[in-house]
Amino acid sequence: MAGMARPLGSVGASSSLLRWVDVDEQYGRHVVAEMVGRLDTVRLAGDLGVGQGHDLTLVAERFPSARLVGIDCSEALRNELSRLGVELECLDLERDSLPFGDESVDLLIANQVLEHVKELFWLAHEVARALRVGGSVIIGVPNICALHNRLAFLFGLQPSQMKSYSAHVRGFGPREIPRFFSVCFPGGFRLELYRGPQFYPFSKPVARLLSRLFPGLSHSSFYLMRKDRPYRSEFLEHPVEARLETPFFVGRSVGDGGGLGR
Repeated sequence: MAGMARPLGSVGASSSLLRWVDVDEQYGRHVVAEMVGRLDTVRLAGDLGVGQGHDLTLVAERFPSARLVGIDCSEALRNELSRLGVELECLDLERDSLPFGDESVDLLIANQVLEHVKELFWLAHEVARALRVGGSVIIGVPNICALHNRLAFLFGLQPSQMKSYSAHVRGFGPREIPRFFSVCFPGGFRLELYRGPQFYPFSKPVARLLSRLFPGLSHSSFYLMRKDRPYRSEFLEHPVEARLETPFFVGRSVGDGGGLGR
């Protein structure tokens, strides 16, 4: 493989077709700011896959006294996050419990994270467990139904967000995240706001306009959802009750020294 040219799109936005595109728009910072602006109170906020802490910085601007906790798998950015007032907790989102008590968190953010996660039921369980009733979760994921992906299908090409040589293991259409939550945890979460930032292959001003007009065709899908009722491990029960033919992780068994999901 040494010396071979990488395929277009194999590393971030390396395609020459995207020379006019502001790639950072897919992270929807302006959308996250809008969603955070709709919240009344945030005393404790957690960011799953915190990276450089951009989303928690938006939370701090709206709620200066909030405690900010970033979850990631690496210590590399601890000092940088500390300067932003963010506490870093390093753990495996697909196996470990979030470092929060039951129903103790006001806001959780998962921005461009769920497409990397195989153990979606476990992570959703931890989100539902940690959020207080009335708390909110902001989720941003790539949209496999985006306009550029639909055009790719016409030419027999793989959707850009679901290439086998990328880090993504899941794909989501615009309605899939709310449906996943409602099927597994009926009545548990209410969708309060849906947005679709970024629109390939247009420049930032045009992309923002088009994504407002046609969110279902935009690069990414963002959701603000509020928890409406207490959680009782429904996300861990679903794979068992539905007899899903994949051995999803649902927590340690009693024989391993722990109860279901804890």
